[in-house]
Amino acid sequence: MIEAKVVLTAWDKTLETKDFSHLRIFLSNDFKFENTTGDVGGITDTEAWSTAGAIRVNNFRTIRETDTYIVATHDVVQEGQPASSVLVYAEQSDGKFTYWKINRAFEG
Repeated sequence: MIEAKVVLTAWDKTLETKDFSHLRIFLSNDFKFENTTGDVGGITDTEAWSTAGAIRVNNFRTIRETDTYIVATHDVVQEGQPASSVLVYAEQSDGKFTYWKINRAFEG
């Protein structure tokens, strides 16, 4: 089981350094990421936006984690955007995340 805080820390490290290897080790080859609007991308899309350097994530809070899924929240810092929070639901299998769904809400 990959703990929420571990993978979210790796995601922020990727955002900070623009080096996808920090996150890649936690994602399956058929990984899917679904954003707030319902758009779904694969691992290549995830790498592209994660290494763009536009955002940072912090203040991780785990709501629930099991061997097969996590539910967590985190804050997002993005220049030129109001503060926001994200609710994460992510599924994992055989030590890799296969699906990641977010719902992002902006303050004010």
